[in-house]
Amino acid sequence: MFQYPGYFAYQMPSLARAKLQAFLNMSGTFAGGLQALAELNVQTVRKMVEESNALLNAGNEASTGDVLGWQSIMLAQFPQKAASYGQHVISIVQSTQDDIVGEVRRQYECNGIKFNDMSKAAADDVHTASQSSSALVKDLADSVKDAARETSGAVLDVSSEIAKSSRTAGKRST
Repeated sequence: MFQYPGYFAYQMPSLARAKLQAFLNMSGTFAGGLQALAELNVQTVRKMVEESNALLNAGNEASTGDVLGWQSIMLAQFPQKAASYGQHVISIVQSTQDDIVGEVRRQYECNGIKFNDMSKAAADDVHTASQSSSALVKDLADSVKDAARETSGAVLDVSSEIAKSSRTAGKRST
């Protein structure tokens, strides 16, 4: 039967769930920022339409010079209104950015600790496995060393026996 190799593998599904939760939270925050931008745009368009309608209604009763004066006033106010619109957009974008960064930070703090624990557990598993492997290699090396001693001792014994028998055979032939 297949078994996960330690604590690290058991925690992987919870890490995937945490990533999904972070994605959903950040998507909701991003969608909220887009909604705020859309509301700002709708408010800006409504204000422009109201001002244009006010100018048209006043234009029916006013002379040509009055209409040109109002248009110049509206054009003079345009940079201020554009700057105000830009500040609102920047504040919405920064607020959304801060919320997303906060969510990422929160998820990292919640799950980073788990991931850190999982990494330590995996490192401990690897360390334990390497210790058992090194113990096995050491035992094997000791066995080979002992076998080499015994073999070299046997080879020396056989060599000395061969030398003795060759000396004895050499003395007999003379």
